[in-house]
Amino acid sequence: MMRHVLNLGLRLLLVCAMAATGLGLTYALVKDRIAQEEAKRRAQAAEAVLSSIQAVPQENVELTAELQADFPDLVGVFEGLDGDGKRIGYAFVLKSKGYNFITMAVGVSAEGKVTGIKAVTNEETPGLGSVALDSREYLGKFEGKGPEPLTLKVDVDAWTGATFTSKGITNGVNMALSIWKVLQDRS
Repeated sequence: MMRHVLNLGLRLLLVCAMAATGLGLTYALVKDRIAQEEAKRRAQAAEAVLSSIQAVPQENVELTAELQADFPDLVGVFEGLDGDGKRIGYAFVLKSKGYNFITMAVGVSAEGKVTGIKAVTNEETPGLGSVALDSREYLGKFEGKGPEPLTLKVDVDAWTGATFTSKGITNGVNMALSIWKVLQDRS
């Protein structure tokens, strides 16, 4: 009996080791592609939130690293440049907590006004929170607000049935406005 249990245990160990090795090799092969796709989604979201002010986004990796000490949920900073290369806004890609986690881009003009919001990825409940993040009408209610922090149900209504998502969006916008203020204080 003991020999039978050991035999089964060794077989199970062998199968688990092979599966783990296979998963590790697969991840090693695709991790660069995953990182490229994530960077592409961030850049597309930055372009979308800066389009209303006709700004071309340019990622600033050094500024992102510098700001992450104070804003650990910051994923990326894109400077919005006009045709002459002058900075006319920013797109901040950041993580916020709704019901689950949301990665979103928030555009902020040089005057501190929200120019747009675009979800990069979200883990919100399909049919509830994810609907709010896909609604141009709802996200458009944040545009033009700022530079003062926003209060949910005062400055912007919550999406019915997705209050946590609405709080997450509002918190993300407020984080972007806070980052914008830090950058203005440095200037």
